[in-house]
Amino acid sequence: MPAAPDELDERRLQVVAEQAVGLRWQILLTAVVVAAIVWRDLPAPWVLGWFAAVIASREWRAAALARMAADRARPIAERLRATVRWNVLIGACNGSAALFMVRLDPTLDAVLTMILVSWGAGAVSTSATVMPAFLAYAGLLFVPTAAMWLVADGWLGWGVGALVLMFFGVQTRFARRNLQTFEESFGIRAENQALAVSLEFERTQLAIARDQAVRANNDKSRFLAGASHDLRQPLQAMALNVGALRHVAMAPDARAIVEVVDSSLEQLRAMLDALLDVSKLDAGVVVAQPQRVRIDRLLTAVMASFGAAAAARRVGLRTACPPGLAVRTDPDLLRRMLANLIDNAIKFSPPDGQVLVQACTRDASDASDAPNAEVELTVQDSGPGIAPENHRIVFEDLVQLQAAGPGVAAAAGHGLGLGIVRRMAELLGVPVELESSLGAGACFRLRLPCAASLGADGSEVDGAGAPWSLDGRCVLVLEDDPMVRGAYLNALGAMGCRVLAASTLDEALQQIDEPDVLVVDCRLGGISGFDAAERLRAQRCAQPALPIVMVTADTDPAVVEAARRQALPLLRKPVDDQTLGRTLAAAIEHS
Repeated sequence: MPAAPDELDERRLQVVAEQAVGLRWQILLTAVVVAAIVWRDLPAPWVLGWFAAVIASREWRAAALARMAADRARPIAERLRATVRWNVLIGACNGSAALFMVRLDPTLDAVLTMILVSWGAGAVSTSATVMPAFLAYAGLLFVPTAAMWLVADGWLGWGVGALVLMFFGVQTRFARRNLQTFEESFGIRAENQALAVSLEFERTQLAIARDQAVRANNDKSRFLAGASHDLRQPLQAMALNVGALRHVAMAPDARAIVEVVDSSLEQLRAMLDALLDVSKLDAGVVVAQPQRVRIDRLLTAVMASFGAAAAARRVGLRTACPPGLAVRTDPDLLRRMLANLIDNAIKFSPPDGQVLVQACTRDASDASDAPNAEVELTVQDSGPGIAPENHRIVFEDLVQLQAAGPGVAAAAGHGLGLGIVRRMAELLGVPVELESSLGAGACFRLRLPCAASLGADGSEVDGAGAPWSLDGRCVLVLEDDPMVRGAYLNALGAMGCRVLAASTLDEALQQIDEPDVLVVDCRLGGISGFDAAERLRAQRCAQPALPIVMVTADTDPAVVEAARRQALPLLRKPVDDQTLGRTLAAAIEHS
């Protein structure tokens, strides 16, 4: 952005004023030298009068220029004209010393000429920003000096006079170049200032946008928390009721309908979980909890959950894993990563295609407990493959590449699976590699650190649950939603339990002596499930510790922390009947 003319002129005047104020002692010293040179040859009143005129004009001019530079109410053009007039005054006073040459010998004339020419040359740095002022001052020094030499007799006078005028021309060119440099530098500074203002404005806008994004993200989190609870309540009831129906004798066609409902429910739950997973992972709510995980058992459990989906698409599902192979990682996060990868592989494999999931050690000695050994997990399909230029974008959210290849239909989904894998891999510090090309299928690789071997008494975590049973157990359900409470009664009754139900804490306290284990909802209207759990445990203080399982639809990390403090198993809605039964049995066993 070019500088405004008025601002440029203000700066011109300011430079001249600053130079005028700063040269007091230099002018005084030079005037003393000139007076000393001419003192013997001229009357004292002339010398003293000239000296007083030079000093007075310099001081008056300096004070006047300082006032004009500060007086922005006065038009700048008028102040610049006044600057020229002041330079005429000081130029006339200083240049009048050339008249002394009439009474001096040629040697002193030469010395005085050098002084006057030096005064004129100095104006290049002091007055060149206002070119008329420079010409007014320097001209009244150079021209009288040259004239005094030109009127002298002989070629020497003419030669020196010509040299003085030539030097005046050279100094004028220097002054113009100095002015050009000043204008360019001022323009650059004005552009830099404009850029700084623009950057500050953009920084302010970015800060506003950031604050708005933070508020929007907080609003989104609150919405997801509320929507999660409201959506998971009916899903919870449906999941438990479908589980209860499996234990009911019915005609084959009715059972087929139950299976369709169960499959639809699972898809709905998967989509809801995916959306909430993205929200929780982005918000930093999920925290990895590394443990020793038996890969062979985890793979067996994960592959079993996809058997029906693979059979429905006529896709072969195979696994290869050495027995006893173990890694150190978060079992739940790893299970969900593998589930997303296997689900994608099945969807994109054609009929009669193959999906192979295998694990092997990368250590050269093939010793799983060797230092720095790694386990490589691969999920490989026989689908249409992914072009190399798309390897990066498939891990972005909502990206669904068009299926290609014979027999491969567009896969149903929401485009979040690989985005969740990427986030979980970053959380675990596990590199994910993709090898694929069009027509050659896709192979995803995960590398995890090996876990050291355990002794005979060592414990381990794996993906498959031990056999469990709730036959004959008494379960108290504290749930204020009648639809969900009824679903608990159906599902737990089908597992062989005796089920007690309570909609309020007071009702639960009246029945607290009977149950072997409690199921408590996190939200209970006027009281939180954690407060209710403390009251219920306090009521049973004289008896063995009361096992309680907390069930919630909340995604707030504070809920997870509260469950950890009270050592309560925490289940996220919707919970299927098998997960509920296994968790209740484990709570009873460890109480």
